[in-house]
Order: sequence, then C-alpha cells, then structure tokens
Amino acid sequence: MSKDPGTPSDRWVLLVDGAGSSSGQMARDREITTLVRPGRRGILRVFRISTGATVGRTWSGTIPPEWGVPPESVAVRQTGGGAVLHGMDLCLSLFFPRYALPPGPGNWTLFYERLHAAFADFLLWCGHPTTMELRCSSITPADNTPSKTTNGSFCFRETVRGDLMLKSAKVLGGALSIGRAVTVYQGSVQIPGQSPEVLSGLFEEWYCSIGRQRIDRALLIKEKAIGTDGSLCPD
Repeated sequence: MSKDPGTPSDRWVLLVDGAGSSSGQMARDREITTLVRPGRRGILRVFRISTGATVGRTWSGTIPPEWGVPPESVAVRQTGGGAVLHGMDLCLSLFFPRYALPPGPGNWTLFYERLHAAFADFLLWCGHPTTMELRCSSITPADNTPSKTTNGSFCFRETVRGDLMLKSAKVLGGALSIGRAVTVYQGSVQIPGQSPEVLSGLFEEWYCSIGRQRIDRALLIKEKAIGTDGSLCPD
C-alpha cells in the first residue's frame, strides 16, 4: 500500500546538490519551482554557491568593491531580501504548493519564524546554539517577505525578526516568494569557521533522522489558530 504523501515524514523530497555558480544555482531553483504541483510532495534543496553574490528581486543597491565580485557573477533571487556574498555559506531552498498555508501576512511571518526554529534545531544538533531575532520587521507588499524594504540592504549586515543569531552575529537569514501556485523559501547559513561542505553533510544526517518531522511541524499552521486579520507586530 502506498503512503499518503500528506502524512508527516513523507511530505518532502530532499535534494542535495553540490557547488556551482550563483547564476547556475538560481536558474536551478527556478527550474525546480516549475515542478511543484498541488498534491505532490514539497522539495527541500541544499546546495552551495562557490563564488559570487545573489540579490533579492527588488534590490537596487551597489555591491561593495571589497567583495571583489564581478557584475556577471551577481544573480537575482526569486525572493526578496538584500545582497548575500556566497562562498562560505550553505544555501537552503524550500518549494511547496501555495495552498499548504492559509493566506495572510501574519501567517507568512509566523511560518518564517517556525521554519527558522527548525533550522535552529539543526544548528544546535551541530553544536551551535542560536537565538532568534525578535525585533519586528516590515512585510514587503511585493511578495509578503519578512525582510527590510530598504533598497541596497545587505542580508548579513542587518537582522530582522526571525533571523538566527550566534552570539552577536547573524548566521541564518532568508526570504519568501509567494506565487499563485507555489511558495519558495530561500535561505543562507553562514557559521564562522565551519565549511559549507561539512554543514551540507551534517544537514543531510539531521534531516534523515529528525529534521523532516521538524520541518513538517513548521508547515502545520492552522488559520483558525493564527488568524489573518492582524500582524505579529504592533504598528
């Protein structure tokens, strides 16, 4: 008898990819987005960007010259957020049907925090206890992404609600793109002194042991319990 794809522990397909260019990896994410269909399992992709930078789709700043990044190695993400310099980080992309979560900016913000809480469990499992940033942040009208709306922002230089901190340093940030049929999360983990190759292997171990259930719980958001008529933060 086949399993119900909607039951916990069978809702996700883990895709572990190697390193590649920023443009190649973002093209791969866009390709995967087209594969998500209602009633099918979600896809969690783990990969590395060897060199270059990515920027949110509405970003309009200037890459700092000290990054040493040529213009052709800067790729645009499907999601929002600021500029990210890659090379020492592990990238995480999550793709799932739009209907999986009830509508409303409060629900999307809470999902962002709950997903990061699951990733915090992973980092603790690796020996890196983190805390979550609790400051309120804006919800951008373009894609309901919990991120700052200031053009030219840099992801790991600024913190918003839901980001993970290791002592005083931001180590995980992400953003959402909420389409008519598919929701995409794209995040980046940077642990000082920890190679992304090692993090990738550890993530796969964590996911296969307890991580898939933790991510399931992050998605089990009930509209009635959360409500859709207000923000998580006061005006």
